[in-house]
This record gives sequence, C-alpha cells and structure tokens, in this order.
Amino acid sequence: MNYKDSLLYISLIQVSHVSVKQEESYWKNGIVSIEDLISSSERQLSFLPSALEREVAYLMNDAGHNVDKIASIFEKKSGKKDFYRIAYSVPEYILFLDIETTGLSPIYHYITMVGWMMNGKYGCWIAGTDQTELKEVCHKAKMIVTFNGARFDVKFLNNAFPDLNIEDKPNLDLMHFCKRFGFVHGQKNIEKELQFNRPKDIQDCNGKEAIALWYKFIFGEDNALDLLIEYNFYDISGMTYILDKIFFNYIWGKKIPKYGKPKRFYNSRRRFHIFYSKKKRNAIRESINAKNFNLDILEYSKSKRIVGIDLAGVINKSSNTGICLLTDKYVTTNVVKYDDEIVKYIVDSKADIVSIDAPLSLPVGRTSVYNDDPMRKEAGIMRWCERELHSRGVNSYPALIDSMQELTKRGINLSMRLRKMGYPVIECFPGAAQDILQLPRKRTDVELLKTGLLRLGIHGDFEERKVVHDELDAITAALVGKFFIDGYFEPIGIPEENDMIVPSTEKNSNDYNLIIGITGTIAAGKTTVSTYIAEKGFAYTRYSLIIAKMLKEKGIQVNRSSLQKAGGNLFDSQKQYDLNKKVENYIVGNSNVVIDGIRHYEDYTYWKEKNFKNFYLVYIQTDPEICATRYKEKEFQKAMNHNVEQEIIGLRQFADVVIDNNGTFEDLYLQIDDLIRAVFSKK
Repeated sequence: MNYKDSLLYISLIQVSHVSVKQEESYWKNGIVSIEDLISSSERQLSFLPSALEREVAYLMNDAGHNVDKIASIFEKKSGKKDFYRIAYSVPEYILFLDIETTGLSPIYHYITMVGWMMNGKYGCWIAGTDQTELKEVCHKAKMIVTFNGARFDVKFLNNAFPDLNIEDKPNLDLMHFCKRFGFVHGQKNIEKELQFNRPKDIQDCNGKEAIALWYKFIFGEDNALDLLIEYNFYDISGMTYILDKIFFNYIWGKKIPKYGKPKRFYNSRRRFHIFYSKKKRNAIRESINAKNFNLDILEYSKSKRIVGIDLAGVINKSSNTGICLLTDKYVTTNVVKYDDEIVKYIVDSKADIVSIDAPLSLPVGRTSVYNDDPMRKEAGIMRWCERELHSRGVNSYPALIDSMQELTKRGINLSMRLRKMGYPVIECFPGAAQDILQLPRKRTDVELLKTGLLRLGIHGDFEERKVVHDELDAITAALVGKFFIDGYFEPIGIPEENDMIVPSTEKNSNDYNLIIGITGTIAAGKTTVSTYIAEKGFAYTRYSLIIAKMLKEKGIQVNRSSLQKAGGNLFDSQKQYDLNKKVENYIVGNSNVVIDGIRHYEDYTYWKEKNFKNFYLVYIQTDPEICATRYKEKEFQKAMNHNVEQEIIGLRQFADVVIDNNGTFEDLYLQIDDLIRAVFSKK
C-alpha cells in the first residue's frame, strides 16, 4: 500500500520530535498529513524536508511490513490506544482473533478452537485437527485484534502454539479500547449497547455455554460443534462491528481528522460455512479422548476404601453435605447433614482415607476464622495454596472470606476429630481436580460432569438415580484421594499451613522413599526393632529425640519424667501435629527412614497423609508378661493403664505389619528381614 493512501499518513507522531500534543496542534492548524507537515513553514523541525520525507517513506512505503516499527512508535508516544490507526491503514493484514477453551487456566485447560477473520474471510481451527492454516494466517498477520486477548487469548496461544510468536504482534485489545469511550462491560453487553444482534440460537450463549458445547460434542452430540463454531464466528463478527462503531462514531472526524475512505471491517452480509464430516468429527473425539488419564494406572488404591466429602458450610434445612465411598472405580453416594452422620458413615465404610472439600487450616498467623481476629489485617484471609491456584488461573474462594468462615471452622474441627480416631484426612478442591482431569465443572453443567465421571471410568449408583451436585463433587473428592494414595498428586501449600492435594498426571517425588513407623506397648521391643532396621541402611529417629532437643533449648533437664511430661503437654495442647512436623523436618532428605515410637492416632494419620503408599506402620506384639519382665520401672500394670498405652494398643488395627516379639532375637530378625524385603518390593 502506498503510504499516501494510508490513514497512517495523518499520524504525525511517527515523525521524529513530534509529540502527541504537537500532533493535535498541527491538526487544529490544518496540517493533517505528512505532506502538509513537510511543506509547512510551521514545522520547526531540525532536519531538512528531504530527510523528513525519507524517514516517513521508510516507515510507510510498504506499511504492511513496517507495522512492528510503527506500533513501537505509537506505543512509546501515545500507548496502544492508537493501534486502531494501523488497523484502518493496512486492513488486509489485520487478524481478528478469538479462542474457545475448556476453562480459565492456561496450565490445566486447553484451547478447543481458534477462530479468526482476516481480509473479510472467516476460518477456524478445531482441537485435534491440522494446524497448518492457523499457522499460515498468524504468520501473515501484522497485527491482531482481540477482546481481553492481552490477558487471556494470548497466554493460551503462547502455551499451545509457542512457534506462532503471537505475543510479538501488536494487539489492539478492544476491551481496553472501548473503556476510553465509556463502554466498560463485557463484549456481549457492549454489542447490545451498540445494537449488534446475534442469531436466536446463540443469543444467550456465553463462555460457560461454549465450554458446555465442547463437552457435549466430545460426548457425542455432533450439532454442538456447529453451534460452537457459530458462536465463535459471531464473537469475531461482533468484534469487527464494535471496532467500526467506535471508530466511525467516536474517532473519525472527532479525535482525528477525516482522511481518505477507511475500509470497514464489519459486513452484515458475511456468512460462514464450515463443514466437518462424520469421520473427521469422530477423529477429533478420538484425538481428545486419547489424552485422558487412564485410571488403570492407579493400581495400589484398588483395594482401598476412600470417602469423599463435599462439606456444607452451615447446617440447616437447605444445606446438604455430599458424601461417597469409592472402592476401585465404584462409588456409592448420599447426602447427610450433621457431623455425627459423617463420622458414622466413615466408620461404617471402614475408610482408609478421607478427602474433604473444605479448608482444613488457617492462613499463617490467624488464630480464628472470624473477622475480630487481631491478626486479620496482618495475616489476611487467604492461604498460600489459594494464592497459588489463582496464579494458575484456577478460581477458588479465600479460606476466611465471610462466606467461607463457617465452612473452614467446620472443616478444621471435623478433620481433627477424624484424625484423633485414626482416619487420615486430606484437603481437596473438586473444582481444581476437575480442571486437571479435564472434567466439566458442575457450574458448567451438572449432567455433563456426571457424564465426564462416567467416561473417566467411574461407575456406581449415581448412574441410575438423580443425584445433586454435592454428590458429584463428593465423587471428585474421593477421586483425589485415589490419586493421592497411588502417588499421583501435587501438594500445594507451605509447612505452616495444611497442604491442598490436587491430582497429577505425573507421579509425586518425595524427599524420602520409605518410612517405617514402629509402635508397640512399653518394653515391647520397639527400639530393638528400630535399631536393627537402621543397621540395614535406614535413617533413624524417634519422637523423644525431638522432645529432648526442645527441652534443652528451654534449659530443662532431660530425663524420663521430663520427656513424658513434655510429650503429654504437647498432646493435650493440640500440638501433636507440630511435633510430627519437627520430626519430618529432621528426616527430610533421607531415602529411607525408621521412626521409633508412634504413640498416637494423630502420629499415624500424619505420616499417612504425608506419604500414604510408602508409610508402613509396624506393630510389635509382645505378651504383657514378657514386657513386665523387661520393664525396669515398678508398677508395670499401672503404666500400661495410662491412656497413651491404651491408644497404642488401638493402633494395632491400623498396622500394615504385626511382628511377634515373643521368641528369640533370631526369630525377630528374620521377621524384620521379611518386612524390609516386602516394603522394597512394593516400592
């Protein structure tokens, strides 16, 4: 294009030493073109007209190839708001671009289609199809026009197609462009304000519906793909309409002088016709479905009983807590109301682990869920895991936002109650899990979520009856527990807060591989067993070492009495979790660890929650008569009646291995050797 025919010809700020204010001044004084500026005696520039002309000609003579240069000048002097001048100067190089995705996270969601319009022609790419045309049109384009593209579309496109270099192209983002003229709502609302009408069949369609259409197509509805493409076409047509309306109504002849005859982008007679054969549609489905996670990989959890809970924040007539039991790939679901009902369900289910959809910890520094907490201002209302999810494009509520306070309180209290009963508890967020596993969220469509769970391989009573969304989220929560048990998970959190567990398509790599926890009553032989295991190459620790260190730091003499007193105080003051954390810090970095002296249900649940598959609880079974002979203190029976010893006896039910220590050392060592071989074989 000859630069004298271009709208850029009135863009005087492209010239060296011409500012935005000077440009406006020139326009007001009748200098409305580069030619006017060159011939004007008012120009007051430091170089000759011939030099000026060469400079401008360099930029303009093939404007399509100099868009990046021109854009950089505009951005430097007046910002991206002036990119519209490029659009109406080289319209054949302008790419209107809009994507559809499965959600908001560039990390967990994917692009379902890319639609474009350039030089009056519409085209699209569908996930699972050839990318050649998409790449060709993107490489040809000199500038893109989007709506909220700078924050959304470009990020997705960079992740999916890094070789497009789409982020390097000038981007006229209509969302920001429209704000200059008082249009501050989303694209659909701006279209209505400017009287752009969409066909009735997609009139109410929005981003959520677009996600649903994609899943409907993947699940077998051919017509859903046609509607999705049509929706995308009118998204892009709407963008061309908005740009034209804003430019011709608010800019041309008002913000800038009228010059030439700019080509309109919108054409009301423009139609589209994109046809995909049955064969091609099925090929798309096969391509997408091939990427789904195969639950058959999760072998270890097949025999485990996992309870998933979608916890309600308040207890009233209208609130329901969804609950389910997952064994292998089969679930049974129900709704309950009260905590006692939840606990009974878990006990009756003989659950190996419980996965709860609720915050199970407070932000660091907070001591109360309520707003009168004196640390509210300093510590805030969000935990690290919630901030991290937000950074990944996953929406979740802060743990202590007003509407979440009662849920967080209930979740923490319920988890503490369950841990004291010996049930490991993990925190999950079904929304994040659904994003990662490519399942439609319930807010997209409850029935689609149900279908997605079925296609993932989950079956159960929910297939035959009407279930509420709470039950489907409970199933998802249980799924997270299944991934966790098999080691396909990511813990999101910091040491001072509870980890949120999300599923992962890759196996988690812990700092340590195997942990053997030793428990048993007084004089049962725990230290003898632990020492022997340590001699086989395991790092050794025991709780009393950590407590002794704490006492020394306080200047307290270390003996049996002070150790017992300190240990009891820690437990009674709800600090057993903190003690276990100190033990964990002590062993981090070791491949294999033996822990001498697991005494409480909370000790057991702590290690199961950290490393379910690779934590083995070993109970040393020794006859009381033999223990009494080994016990150096008086009143053995009195010591055995202590509540801690009774809790240790209760731990036997959770033991992975029971070792009989009523015989010789040789018999004992043979059992330990068998144990070590067994745990390494299962690694």
